[in-house]
Amino acid sequence: MVGIAVAAVGVALNAVQWYGGNSWYATATTAAVVEAVVVTALVTIVIEGRRKRAIRRTLELAFLNHHIRNAIMQLSMAQYVADPQKHERFVREAVDRISEALFRIANSADQTGLSLEVDLQGMELTQAGAAREQGEKKAG
Repeated sequence: MVGIAVAAVGVALNAVQWYGGNSWYATATTAAVVEAVVVTALVTIVIEGRRKRAIRRTLELAFLNHHIRNAIMQLSMAQYVADPQKHERFVREAVDRISEALFRIANSADQTGLSLEVDLQGMELTQAGAAREQGEKKAG
């Protein structure tokens, strides 16, 4: 894309040279400066897009790593709970947390939903997942 844009600018500047009647060195200098500006702008846009994708990927991995690991740890520790009601609640909360974490990763357009600073224990995830499922049951 960068090459195509630079080629188009070069062709346009060449056409201006033919019709403008400028000297060859002024046209060559102008063409070089304009092409350098265009290339710089396009490369900056590409690099910025890659940087944003890398940040998003890092946030997604940190979010998944934190919430999925903690939920799996909760599942593995639930086997030591003697009370069946508490055991069931711990397992249900862990599964809800995993489900909501995966749902947020798949459906989050912005990065604020992937922050670890807000909900380290996953209570918001569990509650949001339960509320979403209740809404789906009512709608369905």
